[in-house]
Amino acid sequence: MSNFNDPTRSHFPSIKITAFSDVQMTKKVDSLVLPYDASNMNASFSNNICDNKTLGEQSGSNDFKGAKSNDLSITFVLDDSTYSNLVAFALPSAMIPDSVDSIVKKLIKLLHTPNESDTSAGPNYISLKPKEMPLIDSPGGGFRGRLLNMTIKNELVTLKGNRVKAKVECTFKESLPPEKLKTTMSASVG
Repeated sequence: MSNFNDPTRSHFPSIKITAFSDVQMTKKVDSLVLPYDASNMNASFSNNICDNKTLGEQSGSNDFKGAKSNDLSITFVLDDSTYSNLVAFALPSAMIPDSVDSIVKKLIKLLHTPNESDTSAGPNYISLKPKEMPLIDSPGGGFRGRLLNMTIKNELVTLKGNRVKAKVECTFKESLPPEKLKTTMSASVG
């Protein structure tokens, strides 16, 4: 999955995933830069709008009760089936440090497996920052949240069971630190 394997991959959209063990995102666990399918990156925003239940109200009357946390869906495209570098093509898959199989295992560890230092805390907090475009409306152009679900679709596997080509579909739920939530709430109320 690296430019060593195929230098033409530097032309694909990529996103940096950084995992943190705390909600303030100060204790970095690790990070990855992966290619993704830009046409399959979707963000959803929801408001909680409730109908008024008072007698005699005109239909269409409602109240804003706040905003729900946002979701982000993204598909990572992992492919070691083509190489433009003959040296990389000749290497055994165990010698390639960023093979599809090792990246899938690292993604599971970073995104799904509960925080190793505090298993009751759940999975790591994630910062997602696309390299080529801003994402959502945050000042840093990124999305902060936790993994909601992950689906790994193996497209090509070797006889030894190593993944060579896969798509990893992930949905993240926005998760902000309490101090950030206070500023967001005061801005929406004021």
